[in-house]
Amino acid sequence: MWNPNRSVLISSWCTKIMMALLLCSIVFVPTLVKSYVYYTLKSWDLVMPLMITIYVCLIPGMLALLSLDRLLSNIKKQLVFIHQNVTCLRVISWCSFSVSIILLISGLYYILFLMIAVVAAFFGLIMRVVKNVIEQAVLIKTEHDFTI
Repeated sequence: MWNPNRSVLISSWCTKIMMALLLCSIVFVPTLVKSYVYYTLKSWDLVMPLMITIYVCLIPGMLALLSLDRLLSNIKKQLVFIHQNVTCLRVISWCSFSVSIILLISGLYYILFLMIAVVAAFFGLIMRVVKNVIEQAVLIKTEHDFTI
């Protein structure tokens, strides 16, 4: 039977798997980028800018995954409407926006990055809306706790 605890557990495991993949990608980015350039018949001048873009995007990506892991950990502990979760959502949204800006700049040499930048910005916007909803819920909960 499906329940919220199982969903949080699966999300937590997926987050940890993504962290491991991100850490592994640090080692394999050069090989993957060279293979990509070779098989798509792109210019070899594209290898270094692609690697730089990917490595720079790994930093906010890992920070977002760490914040997501902290958020899921709080949810597992039944701590949903707390200020720390608002902070986690804020960090995730800013990481998405920073990746979007990096990819927007990188779109000057590789057009595909422009589309991915739009997706990252849209995800950041969604995270800002969710953060604002949770922030209002935290304020209501805090006000409710003071009245009792």
